[in-house]
This record gives sequence, C-alpha cells and structure tokens, in this order.
Amino acid sequence: MMLRGLSSCAGPTAAWRLVAGIPLARRPWAGIPLIQPPPAGFPPGGSVRWAGLRGLCTGAGGCWRCGAAPLEAPGFFCSSCRALQPADRRRDYFQLLGLPRRFRLSAERLSRSQRRLQRVLHPDNFSRSAEAERRFSEEQSALVNEAYGTLLRPLSRGLYLLRLELPAEAQPEEAGGELPAGDPAFLAVVLRLNEQLEEARGPEDIGRVAEEVEARLRELTELVAQAFEQGRPRETRPLLRQMRFWSSLSERVKERLLPR
Repeated sequence: MMLRGLSSCAGPTAAWRLVAGIPLARRPWAGIPLIQPPPAGFPPGGSVRWAGLRGLCTGAGGCWRCGAAPLEAPGFFCSSCRALQPADRRRDYFQLLGLPRRFRLSAERLSRSQRRLQRVLHPDNFSRSAEAERRFSEEQSALVNEAYGTLLRPLSRGLYLLRLELPAEAQPEEAGGELPAGDPAFLAVVLRLNEQLEEARGPEDIGRVAEEVEARLRELTELVAQAFEQGRPRETRPLLRQMRFWSSLSERVKERLLPR
C-alpha cells in the first residue's frame, strides 16, 4: 500500500484513518514501531502504530525513495511509502532493540526482540525488492545481530554501556591484556586457578575450577549491575577489567571440557 499520494499537508486525523484502514493481512510491519501514538479518541488498531503527520507528509526530505520526513527512532520503515531505510548507527543497541538502557536485561526479552526484528528485516524478505532495499536489509539485519551479540553477554554489555555512560574516557578493554595491578588477592586467585586448570587430570578437576570461575563471574556481574543502577559507572571499570579475565578463564575451562 503506497501512501505517497497523500497531500503534504494532510491532517493527522485523516492520515491515521488512511493507515488504520489498511487490512491487517496487508500490514507486514505490524509490531514494528513507527513514530508516535494516535491522536486522542482513536484506538491503537491492534499492533499497528500511529504513523504521525510528520511521517506521512511528503517533500520534507528524509526517505531515500519518496522524500518523506525522517522517521524518529526506533522506526525502520518509511511511514509514507513503507520503504526500508538505511541502518542508523547513531542509535545505541538498546534503542535499536527497543530495550531500556540498563545493565540488567532479560535474556528472554532480548532474544524475543531480536527474533521479532529479524522476521521483518531479514534479507530473504527483500529478495524481489530494489537493490537499495536489499542492501539496507543486509545492513539492518547485520546490525540487529551485532546489537544482540553485544547485549547478550554481561561483559560485552557492561563495556558497551560504560562507553555510552562515559564516552570521553578510556575503557577497560583499551588497557591491554595485563592483569590489573594493585589487587594481590585477585592476582593470587587467578594464578591459582590457572595452575589448577593446567594440572587438571579429568572432568572432575576441571569442574571444580569451573564452579569457582562461574561463582566469581556471578558476583562481579551483580556488583557491576549495582554500580550502574546507583549512578556510579566509573566504579564498574575495575570490576569489568576483572570480569574480562574471569571470562577468558571460563572460555579456557570450556575448551578443556570439549572432547578431544
């Protein structure tokens, strides 16, 4: 359904009636947010969002196909001609996936959001579209997967959130691969567990190392979450640096448990 014929000065009520009148079967964008809520007195029309006057007015510049006004995040499609738009890397990963910007995230909700977006943005859906849209779908799909992978793991999520909170400061991953100085207790535990892993003779020995490593990671994850929630992002830096080493050790443990 093409909306580009709508007058550039159409009122919001008329515009919403036009969008809401599209049969549900022809609403492939259902569940994907467009711009803003419907005007007072109008129902939301199921999962369809109010397209908004700015998105339906043409000639304002923005959409690569019809020139409609640019969408406000987190829109992916032009609300006038429904063309898929280029990936916008100005949006952070939380915004891209429609999630609150915070460290504590539900893995189930994160996965559900990623799957919902991929059902709509996957390149297979644009195999017969214009070359530009096919390229945009590949970019959008890749960006969604990149955002999902980053936010899925506590370490990468914490480092990413720290960059958002303190963009002008060097982050823990930029400090190189050396062990954090000034914490002898931490260094002693890391060295001890590395030795135990090297000397492990079977799954039971490796399992004991794994249990302690995972316990340390859970403890650090909780401390990082509390620091972000209490508005103390700088305090997460040493915690994330320690978490990086525990995560690396966890990967080594998993490798040792794989059948040879």
